[in-house]
Amino acid sequence: MHGLSLAKAASRTLKGHASLSEFSVDQAEAIRHLVGRTVAQVECELIVETLINQGGNRTNAARLLGISLRTLRNKIHEYKARGKILPEPRAH
Repeated sequence: MHGLSLAKAASRTLKGHASLSEFSVDQAEAIRHLVGRTVAQVECELIVETLINQGGNRTNAARLLGISLRTLRNKIHEYKARGKILPEPRAH
């Protein structure tokens, strides 16, 4: 990259917000909201919100998240062990 590190190039691009131009204003704002948070924090929030959206249905949530049901179950057990409250599946 002609002496320019990838990190510096990314920083330069982000400072100009050119990388966010492909998103809507709402999407860009949502992305900015994530800055400063860890990937683990964002992942947890995404999983919890998806479970809420799907009424606690783990199969549907896993499908929407693009992860296996086993991975979702493991994440749920991990979050519960840390004291996170997660939605339970609705009774049929």
